[in-house]
Amino acid sequence: MKKPLFITEHGKLERQASSLVFKGRLEKRVIPLAQISEIHCMARVSITGGAIDLLSSRGIPVHFYTVKGEYRGSLINDAKPRGKTHLAQAEHYLNPDKRLLLATRIVQGIQNTMAFVLARWGVNPVKINSVEVRGNDVEEVMGVEAQLWTLFYTYFGKAVGVEDFRRTRRPPRDEVNALISYTNSVVYGIALSSAIQAGLDPAIGFLHTVSDRRHSLPLDLADIFKPLFTFSTVKTLLEKEKLTKTNFTKKGDAVYLSREGKRKLLRELTLTLGRTVYYRKWKRNVSYRSILEMEARKIRKHVTGEAEYRAFRPWW
Repeated sequence: MKKPLFITEHGKLERQASSLVFKGRLEKRVIPLAQISEIHCMARVSITGGAIDLLSSRGIPVHFYTVKGEYRGSLINDAKPRGKTHLAQAEHYLNPDKRLLLATRIVQGIQNTMAFVLARWGVNPVKINSVEVRGNDVEEVMGVEAQLWTLFYTYFGKAVGVEDFRRTRRPPRDEVNALISYTNSVVYGIALSSAIQAGLDPAIGFLHTVSDRRHSLPLDLADIFKPLFTFSTVKTLLEKEKLTKTNFTKKGDAVYLSREGKRKLLRELTLTLGRTVYYRKWKRNVSYRSILEMEARKIRKHVTGEAEYRAFRPWW
């Protein structure tokens, strides 16, 4: 079962014969491409032409982030012609009723995942479940999503022992928010990979508005899985008490992860993404990571008319 690879050391990816090799200041290792779903470069990593050719032929995306954990860009082989799918996707965005349906279903998926995660934490999700996900337009549905996140943040803060928890971004203002922001960036990268691998145009989302600043479809997909990926990972890491003040750095009012803090977080996130559950339809286990890609494919089937998209609901 394939899983993401996180590189946290500055270095270079290069090709040696038919193998991909990472060379850093402290290590040199061969990367087992057959086991890798994508590569996330969380440090300054250069790639040779031979490595690009090898990664492209294998269809393995490479995502790049700043040292603060902000997403910067990707190397993805998207050479297959997908014009008809992209036109259908655009038509669903431009049609108010079709976009509203998908946006509503996506927020229902967010709600389902929140309720599932809270129940696993021993929290009764009655307040989350009592929110009615509906609206006359996408803006109203986004207002419902904001209401859900406000409730979820309150529950999360209590679960990790932080009273009056407030979500702060750009920059994160405390250690917990630093962990959340860093993980969310990685989940965005995974969602971007999944959208493209499903044959979709990542620039065209349905809940989030299309913009020239950032792909909107990965934002839609990532929001569905943040409770399961980001917040479950952060809570588990905090409960293990493996983090210390030395795992963070402070610059003014901003708090960021140190290199060792990033490694601890990414190790825990790898465990989360690698968890498997039995999927009856395929009669085999699937990983959390692959479930996100399954969700992207469900959206593709919806816009192409193959099957109606239903909101994600954890089944295990």
